[in-house]
Amino acid sequence: MRPSYLDSLRRHPLSLPPARIEQLTSLRFFAALAVLASHLWPLAEEANPLQPVARTLFHEGYAGVSFFFMLSGFILSHTYQAKLTQGTISRGKYLTLRVARIAPLHWLCGVPLAIWALATVGSSSLPMSLTNLALLQSWVPQVKWYFSLNEPSWSLSDELFFYTMFVWLAFLSLRKLVGFGALLFLGNLAMVVWLVSHGQGAITHDVPDGESTLTRTHWLTYIAPLPRLLDFVVGMLVYRLPGHRLARAAATLLEGAAIALLLGAMVAYPLLELPDAWRMQLAYLPFMALVIWSFGHSGGAFGGGALSGFLARTPTLVLLGDASFALYLIHLPIIHAALALRDHYEDSLPLLPLCGVTALVAIGLSVVVYRKVELPLLARSRRMIGRAFPKG
Repeated sequence: MRPSYLDSLRRHPLSLPPARIEQLTSLRFFAALAVLASHLWPLAEEANPLQPVARTLFHEGYAGVSFFFMLSGFILSHTYQAKLTQGTISRGKYLTLRVARIAPLHWLCGVPLAIWALATVGSSSLPMSLTNLALLQSWVPQVKWYFSLNEPSWSLSDELFFYTMFVWLAFLSLRKLVGFGALLFLGNLAMVVWLVSHGQGAITHDVPDGESTLTRTHWLTYIAPLPRLLDFVVGMLVYRLPGHRLARAAATLLEGAAIALLLGAMVAYPLLELPDAWRMQLAYLPFMALVIWSFGHSGGAFGGGALSGFLARTPTLVLLGDASFALYLIHLPIIHAALALRDHYEDSLPLLPLCGVTALVAIGLSVVVYRKVELPLLARSRRMIGRAFPKG
């Protein structure tokens, strides 16, 4: 009789000891920077030297969210899968640790905005604000709900769903996980094909006042937690793929090719006018997976190429990667403030220097928030959780 999957895990743990994979931490900074660039929309709308790049590479920076979701599946597998399957950490402690990882900074950003909404809009803002603070907003298929308060926080709602699903996904055999991933992929594929074939492939449409508004396609293909679970599961599968023992030069070539393919797709897709419904997730899925696999496994262990080595051994990039969660949450309010300042001065502030300074301020402030706010909060919450779950 063949041993069960769980028996094999207990005898031969699937993951290495959960050490940090620094090159992937550094890559998180570039993913957050891509999201930030996608929100500097005046660069795409107004004439400036960077407009061609802003309409392609910068605009497609929203794909950085797919990287975060996929990397989350990879890192949680590395850190928690063996612990959960071997029973060295309880499901309750695991979930509490994951909530403590994302909720405090989300609340620190969201509560002031909720108070501001209450003061300016009134009590009608309370249902949306409370839904947002509870990290449930991405389940509501209305733009004003899932983009309430701090807009990027919708992805934390998805992450909370992924964390919860991981309690079950971690115990699946590779074959069952592949089957579940295939089911998610086919469901997403069928949805996108249906949307495009019925003329609903765009995520925006124009309204009479000249503005554009987001369509239901945006929620279905980019926001909704269940379709986006595919990213997370792919990350888990990438983690379970074997690492090939490549020579350093070959591993470096693979890493460079993975990055080049991803950047090439970010330029080509808008130029080819690939429908939004494809670009929101599915079209970037293989390139994101290749990047994470090549930087995670290309040396037969974790990172064997020169690019991985550079990213892992550059303290500034690792620090910026650690601060990427703070950057992701604080950058859009800073951008809104900068653009409001430019409107106040009737567009007299030069666009390129303003965007550059705004990005630098957001990056610098993210490091301060990480060191002075996020790290102390994490340390305190982990001590409290350790006392609440003394036996794991």
